[in-house]
Amino acid sequence: MKRQRIIAGLTALFLIFTLLSGCSALEKESEEETPKKQLYFYYPYDSSYVIKSLILEFNNSQDRIIVEGIEGSGQRKEFLEKLDELIKKGQTVPDIILIHDTWLAKLAAEQKIQPLDGGLSIEKRNKFFAGMADAMVWEGKTYGWPFWQDMPLLYYRTDLVETPPAAWEDLFQLALQIMKANEMEYGLVFPGSAEENAAAFLAGIWHYFGTYPDFEAEETVFDQESVANVWNFMVSMAREEVISLNSMSMDPENCRAVFEAGNAAFMWNWSYAARLFLDEESPLYGKVGVASLPAPGNVDAAGGILSGYVLTMSRATKSIPESWEFIQFLVSEQSQQRIKNAGLMPADASVYQSDWLEEIGLPSQFKDMMQKGQALKPGKNVNGTLNVMAEAVSLAFEHNKNLEDFILLLKEGIVEEEQVDETEPEEETDKESSESEESEGSGEESANPAEDTGNSE
Repeated sequence: MKRQRIIAGLTALFLIFTLLSGCSALEKESEEETPKKQLYFYYPYDSSYVIKSLILEFNNSQDRIIVEGIEGSGQRKEFLEKLDELIKKGQTVPDIILIHDTWLAKLAAEQKIQPLDGGLSIEKRNKFFAGMADAMVWEGKTYGWPFWQDMPLLYYRTDLVETPPAAWEDLFQLALQIMKANEMEYGLVFPGSAEENAAAFLAGIWHYFGTYPDFEAEETVFDQESVANVWNFMVSMAREEVISLNSMSMDPENCRAVFEAGNAAFMWNWSYAARLFLDEESPLYGKVGVASLPAPGNVDAAGGILSGYVLTMSRATKSIPESWEFIQFLVSEQSQQRIKNAGLMPADASVYQSDWLEEIGLPSQFKDMMQKGQALKPGKNVNGTLNVMAEAVSLAFEHNKNLEDFILLLKEGIVEEEQVDETEPEEETDKESSESEESEGSGEESANPAEDTGNSE
């Protein structure tokens, strides 16, 4: 009897063990039947590796989604060509795309990205600087979330300038005086090798003279009186050699080298340069001031030019909830702090503290300057608009050109890409494309504002 009880007990234990083993096997099989959702994230060249590290951090933080990064070129034309190629091949079609803010209207008009209004509450929108948030809107719908951005600033010699000029006219005259008194080669240097930078330089002057056009309108209209003021001012600076044609072949680091060597009175450059002058080995250590570029006298007017990178969602994605989750991770306070620690300017305005700004050599009011900033917004024909703006700067250095040439370039130069394709022979279009590539400079632009253009602008 006792033996039977023992056998019965062992049998019961065996059945329980078998049942539990079966449940574990079923659970394991169930897990294997639910693979992770695959997302593809396409982004421009990332020299800082911050994007790669954020992808890795996201993948390790949860077990439902796996994000694979696809790195593209920092050059606008090459980046967009590869995007078309990825979509056409269909194997690794991007779900999330990191783009420069100037490309947003083009991709929205071509229906390559989708509206994000459903996930962008007023509270979330208010986290971003107003100018960048405004740049996310195309035809009344929001197509992007700011990721990081930057703003060009005025660098000056504190041993030569007591107070930075608040007006472009004063900057011109002061630069001329310092050049002559110190036998400097340049009055003001700026990085004009990339079309985005040259366009931002011109846009700042346009804003100052109150004539920045609406490139998103059906027809771009230019106020001839204001355009004449801009033209006359730029020609005056060029003829007095305060600005030089050499700037049109400089990138941000070229400009910094010229300024640091004592060959320029002022420098137009992105914020990254400020921290480099804090190095005790710099020839200008303790002699560089940083201020906002001249802006309109109206205190309510827009400030300087904002430019940066934004997160968008592909229209082709079949994983909208998962894409949203990854985007929200990238704009979270934790991720924005990582961007800040990498030396970039985060999109989240709340992480800008005065002590941090002063620590990296920026004015304590830099956050307020960013809040008043305004993006370029070149419209859906971004290639034509930026090319014309860069050419307009170059035109000021040509002594045989006049105001009529300037106005003609502005009015007729911005042509819809589709119209060019329909009316021009193929070889002519290829030639124009080649010339455009040459004008953008040969260096690889980066998604890192501290590299090459500061923000690919």
